[in-house]
Amino acid sequence: MKAALILGTQLLERHPAFDDDEIDELFLVESAALFDRLPYHQHKIVLVLSAMRHMVDRLEREGRTVRTVRLGDGLSFAEGVTRLIERHGAEGIAWMRAADRGVDRRIDRIAARAGMRTRRWADRAFLTPEPELDAWFRDHPRARMEDFYRWQRQRTGILMEGESPAGGRWNYDVDNREPLPKGGIDIPPVPRREPDAITLEVIDEVRERFPDHPGDARDFWLPVTHEDARAWLGAFVDERLPEFGRFEDAMAADEPVLFHSVLTPSLNLGLLTPHDVVDAVLEASGDVPLPSLEGFVRQVIGWREYMRGMYRAHPELDGANALGLTRELEPWWYTGDGIPDELPVPVRTVLERVLRHGYAHHIERLMVLGNWFLLEGYAPASVNRWFLSLFVDAYEWVMVPNVFGMSQFADGGMVGTKPYVSGGAYLQRMGRWWPSARAAKESAFTDGYWDFLQRHEAVLKGNPRLALPLAQMRARREPER
Repeated sequence: MKAALILGTQLLERHPAFDDDEIDELFLVESAALFDRLPYHQHKIVLVLSAMRHMVDRLEREGRTVRTVRLGDGLSFAEGVTRLIERHGAEGIAWMRAADRGVDRRIDRIAARAGMRTRRWADRAFLTPEPELDAWFRDHPRARMEDFYRWQRQRTGILMEGESPAGGRWNYDVDNREPLPKGGIDIPPVPRREPDAITLEVIDEVRERFPDHPGDARDFWLPVTHEDARAWLGAFVDERLPEFGRFEDAMAADEPVLFHSVLTPSLNLGLLTPHDVVDAVLEASGDVPLPSLEGFVRQVIGWREYMRGMYRAHPELDGANALGLTRELEPWWYTGDGIPDELPVPVRTVLERVLRHGYAHHIERLMVLGNWFLLEGYAPASVNRWFLSLFVDAYEWVMVPNVFGMSQFADGGMVGTKPYVSGGAYLQRMGRWWPSARAAKESAFTDGYWDFLQRHEAVLKGNPRLALPLAQMRARREPER
């Protein structure tokens, strides 16, 4: 008998195991030790477990033989796989290549100890085949995301008119930088569906087993089946995509989602694939302004795939610390207990919603949280651990390049071309966090911005994108004449 191991982050509706005539049984392992490794947000644990159990339920209804290890068995991943192999007499095991480094080697070791043959399928959770992705990064060791994105457009033909980009421009960033209008705007809510019996069981189990983890499982809000994920995607395309580009960098204290899709939790579990998402948005392209269409497509076929490529090509990103930052995040970042009164309003607001929902949209992650972590000198490894723990869509392959590279500049400028830091003026322009522009200018963000440039001037002075702010910083510190 040959078995296929379905990983909890690979719950694809069209998993390669389902079409392989050599596969007799399917194995799924809920690893208790994995969920104990970090203080994961309760919503993330509910998401993964409920999605896995819904997948098992669907497969069994289809008549497939599914063998599982449940969370209550208290086994590690290795122990769980070994138990299934021994109990069910598997002679060989196959699985889809994992995105996170080290997972494939772990499974190989488990199989070797059991004396089993192994086989791997290519990872189908991404748009770019692994050989093509790796070859591109080998041939372009210093290439930026924009170079990769253009290659993706040319390679796939997405938003192309012959050899030229649709509309004559590769990107529409200049059109996609608006704050929300002062008079307000209607923002459609994300779909909400009452949890079914499977999810309710998981919620109770998570609350009992992980009571000290951030969040409250009873507030769980995300899709856990392929059908619900497709409905979520459809609602985004119909209701929020047309305004996505225009307001993708906007922020609002009372709106955690705005016009964002919140599709990464489903994408990073396999409930949706990038092909599903791209096909859906392109089908609606006639009703969507090109700046919004292009801005969103860039996130899916550009940024997400680029992060995967950087992670694969540069294992040295994990643990990088070009600025030598050493401060550890305090416990209140995880618990919300004892948040300092002096924490700036944008940081406090976004932190509280992360603690509640396990989510903040990309500009809040980068320009509120990441910005503040960098200005305050937090160690990038500590920041990465926090993001991995608190966010429902966080996995190593995407967090390492995003945090160590883009957000915390720990790689010295390989992923991003400059540190993404700002004072209060930018945050006020995009989110109106303070009662006035003067209050924003006098905020801790502004003081921290100038202090950051001064502290790290020796490292940053060769960066052409920082020539002007560094000159302004030097002028500020000159004694009055």
